[in-house]
Amino acid sequence: MATHGTFGASTKRMLEFRSASPITFPWQRFVRGVMAALLLPSALLAQRTNFDVYKGDAVIGSVVAMRSTSAERTIYVMTSYSEFNLLWKHVVRSSAQSDYQNGVLVSCHTSVRVNNAVRDSSSMKRSTGQCYVHPGVPTDCDQVNPWTTARLYYEEPVGLTSIFVESLLSDRPLKKTGPETYSLELGKNHTNHYRYAGGILQEVRVNRAYVDLVFRRS
Repeated sequence: MATHGTFGASTKRMLEFRSASPITFPWQRFVRGVMAALLLPSALLAQRTNFDVYKGDAVIGSVVAMRSTSAERTIYVMTSYSEFNLLWKHVVRSSAQSDYQNGVLVSCHTSVRVNNAVRDSSSMKRSTGQCYVHPGVPTDCDQVNPWTTARLYYEEPVGLTSIFVESLLSDRPLKKTGPETYSLELGKNHTNHYRYAGGILQEVRVNRAYVDLVFRRS
């Protein structure tokens, strides 16, 4: 998902976001393509949540979160789309899938594409016991934490101290910072802040070296 990608601190001063009013993003076509690629079984019941991506007061993109459930399986799919200028126009698309069976995370995959070129990706399959984070090499992994960033979009992490971050394929510390608010430390001074109301996620504040963004429930 786009929330964990970086462009480097050296680009901070060059980063300028372009906005228009109103902004229209090709979400229907993008989401349909992702969902078709996943070949979700028709027996799964889907829940969809939408978030707008803000830079200051400007909407620069959107995030779609989907959770599909059956008696034994839960699949989370996250997609995002944003546009901004970084010397030239960048179109950033991200996707992430986390697949649970009987409450156990059995696989997850993430991808970030910038102008149709792969920027970051990761993959974990419990059946093979291997993890891969681009541009490294496959490594052995034994992921046991059932809580992932995808679940944070649907469940408040009450009492938890760590979250398995799919794009990093590792546990990262989670801290409760106030009533229904939490911070997830991703390393390299990157932090996500989650705010809930009545157990429902309202917004995610994404703090990076080069830019701060807010994902706000539509």
